[in-house]
Amino acid sequence: MRPEFQQRRRTSATETAQATRDASPPELPTLDGGCHRLVVEDEPRPVQILQALVLDHALTTGGDVLWLDAATHANAASLTRLSPSRRLLDRIHVARAFTPYQHAELATTLQSTVAEEDINPSLVVCPGLDALYDTDEVSNSVGKQLLSRSLAAIKRVAREVDASLLATYLGRPETNPYAEIVARAVPSTLYCEQTQFGPRFRGTDFETLVYPDATGMQTTLAFWRTVLAHRATASDMAVEPATPSGVMVDGTQ
Repeated sequence: MRPEFQQRRRTSATETAQATRDASPPELPTLDGGCHRLVVEDEPRPVQILQALVLDHALTTGGDVLWLDAATHANAASLTRLSPSRRLLDRIHVARAFTPYQHAELATTLQSTVAEEDINPSLVVCPGLDALYDTDEVSNSVGKQLLSRSLAAIKRVAREVDASLLATYLGRPETNPYAEIVARAVPSTLYCEQTQFGPRFRGTDFETLVYPDATGMQTTLAFWRTVLAHRATASDMAVEPATPSGVMVDGTQ
């Protein structure tokens, strides 16, 4: 009788937690206005958390996203599996850079790209800003100048189109001069801490206290898709089945 009693208690707790989650979708921080730097504890390359915040912003604001990518943060397979709707992906415009010179060129031409492509971004995403400059391809003095110039151009575009800016770095500001340049240029920090109940965000005007669950939640891709699907349902958007991982953002294989 004892194992059965324990099983009943466990089932009851799980059902209660599920009912709590169904009653109100988990809260994610908004990125409305200003420049924000995402810092995830013990995870210098927070791809899924970054993608979830970007998709949530596109979902809740209805605006376009301009993504200047480095270090493969705009992983198409992950984005398509996370997104509750393919319509969201149509609003994400990705430009990829693989060298510091490419990144600097893309940053300085963002303004003309927005005008030529008729994009109306509400969010500019620049992950891994220090990644390409902290290499042997450029000297320290040239790399620092290129990064500072790129950051100034990116912030100017975000300000002129009245879009938010979300950035990350891979290094540590206290030991890496390139990460320190990013931290100085984008001082407003959105912290994310992994807890047994899911991610806890902490920023100037936002704090996630807990995601209710009796047994804890793992922040896997499936977790983020569940969060976004719940948010989409709350916004009256039809939730589509998960897209196979082999399909790219533009629909190609």
